[in-house]
Amino acid sequence: MVLAIITLTVAQLFDLGTFVRMVVGHGPLAEANPLVRYLLTDYGLPMLVVAKVAVLSLVVAVVAHLAGRAAQPEHRRLVATVLAAAIVAGLVGGWSNATVML
Repeated sequence: MVLAIITLTVAQLFDLGTFVRMVVGHGPLAEANPLVRYLLTDYGLPMLVVAKVAVLSLVVAVVAHLAGRAAQPEHRRLVATVLAAAIVAGLVGGWSNATVML
């Protein structure tokens, strides 16, 4: 479980790092997600980073809470689904940011 949470965190930080680099180089209009673009233009990069870290913390807390109840099979599937979705989202987001920078 610890390795999965570390992987999740690294994938999301990859997304965040490439996002910051992309926005510095190409501006906020390079962001395809309208919610992220709105947060960036209205509240600035520092607030967006705080929001990203807060959401990441919430996902990790939910995973940790559900993993504590892993004796029930439906919780194990839910934990695996949440982890997989968050890891894939971080990797896809980071990859799409990196392709914009190239």
